[in-house]
Amino acid sequence: MKLFSILISILILASCQNQSLETKLPISKSKTEKVQEVASEYFATFSERKDWQKLLSFYRADMTFDDVLLQIHLDSLWQFERFYNWPDTGFHKLTPDQEHLVIESLVANDSVAVVNGHLNPFYYYGELVDSKWGMKFTIWLYFDEDFKIKHQVDWFEYDDKVLESVINRIRKDGLRIPDWLDLSR
Repeated sequence: MKLFSILISILILASCQNQSLETKLPISKSKTEKVQEVASEYFATFSERKDWQKLLSFYRADMTFDDVLLQIHLDSLWQFERFYNWPDTGFHKLTPDQEHLVIESLVANDSVAVVNGHLNPFYYYGELVDSKWGMKFTIWLYFDEDFKIKHQVDWFEYDDKVLESVINRIRKDGLRIPDWLDLSR
C-alpha cells in the first residue's frame, strides 16, 4: 500500500510538472508566421534606411540577387553590398522620418515572402525623384531554414532617368554587369 501511495504521488507530481511546463512554454510559431515576421522586420529596416548593417544581417553570405529590370544577377552578399551600397549613395529621404517604402501587401508561406508596394519621393544626388505613377515594386524573398534570405528578386518601376541610363548601357555594352558596378574584391 505504501508503494502504491508513493507511485500515485509520483504520477500526480509528474502530471503537475507537465502541466506547468505546458503553460510556461510558448506555442511555437509556424514557419509561415516566422517568414512573415522576418520579412516585415526586413522591410521596416529597409524603409527606415538608417541601419545598413542590420539590413545586411538578414542575408546569407552566399545569397543571390536578381534585379529583373536592370538585368543584374549577383551571387554573394559582398556583391549585393557593393550594388546597394547605402552608405555611399546619393540617396536622401525628403525628411528623416519619411518611410522610403510603402508596403501595400505582404504574402508569405513557409519559405517565401512576396511584397508589393511603392517608393516615396526621394533625392538622388540632389535631384528629386518623384514619378507620378508611384514607383511601384514587387520583391520576392526566399528564406533558408534559419530564416535568412538566400535569394531575392526585385521588380522595380524605376524613374525615367534610371531607365534611360539602363537602356543606354544595354545598347552600348549588351546584357552584362555594368562597369560602374565594380564587383572585384
